Amino acid sequence: MWRFDIGGVIVTEVEPQLVVVDYGTALVTPERVRDVLDKAIEIWNGRRVTVLVKAAAAVDLRQIAAMEEESALEDFTIAVAIFLPSKVAQLLGNFFMKFRSSPYPLRQFSDEEKALAWLRSHIAADAPRHVMTG
Repeated sequence: MWRFDIGGVIVTEVEPQLVVVDYGTALVTPERVRDVLDKAIEIWNGRRVTVLVKAAAAVDLRQIAAMEEESALEDFTIAVAIFLPSKVAQLLGNFFMKFRSSPYPLRQFSDEEKALAWLRSHIAADAPRHVMTG
């Protein structure tokens, strides 16, 4: 298991194949996302993982989404859960996600434990597929 801090964003592998990216109270910006993605690609080194993103608020969602698509995350991303405790952030996130398609399962949660359970189910479902194709 590993943990690193990128400008106040804490990224931790809490279980095998389950990574938490915790922005804390920091605003999620395209620059912060780029820094996290660059480090993640280096650390994960092609391993397939699920990701729980914990965020209070974000700006420029279109630019963030474009970065996620260009970075070829689909090669090693099993699924992404986004935990947004704020009702306002949840409403904005739901609105944005309606107009965005994702190459991997992507879901927003207001309950962190439910998000983790959902990610674990995707890890279990991915294991046989990965063994057969990998």
